[in-house]
Amino acid sequence: MLSVIMALLMPAVSAHRVYVQERITEVEIKAWFGGGDPMADADILIFGIKNGEEELYIEDRTDSNGMYYFTPKPGVSEYRVVVSESGHKNEKVFSLTGDAGVSAEAELPLAASIGAGFGYILGIAGIALYFSSRKAKTE
Repeated sequence: MLSVIMALLMPAVSAHRVYVQERITEVEIKAWFGGGDPMADADILIFGIKNGEEELYIEDRTDSNGMYYFTPKPGVSEYRVVVSESGHKNEKVFSLTGDAGVSAEAELPLAASIGAGFGYILGIAGIALYFSSRKAKTE
């Protein structure tokens, strides 16, 4: 009974406020060729996009593993990265606001590409054999 009275007479308790803030301190860029080999020492251009305007932020080279790391520019959450080496070039636009995912242009693994190539060859050979057999029957 005494504890109930004490609980009723006790002043309201206030807790400390809790804050949460995210901070992206580093962006990792990976560049590689179709077979999986890294684009070592490739030229890399990083453009910051703010309010629809693009501005060159970084001009550098990838490391021996085709990797490049950079600190985001304050106030900029969208970037365009251009990587080029020996005439090979690709670019990607991405956002730090959570729009990440696999792009629609994702390439097939090497084994799947080889299998698809053999499939095309067999398909073309099959079509050629079909027409040659039709020609042989008419003669």
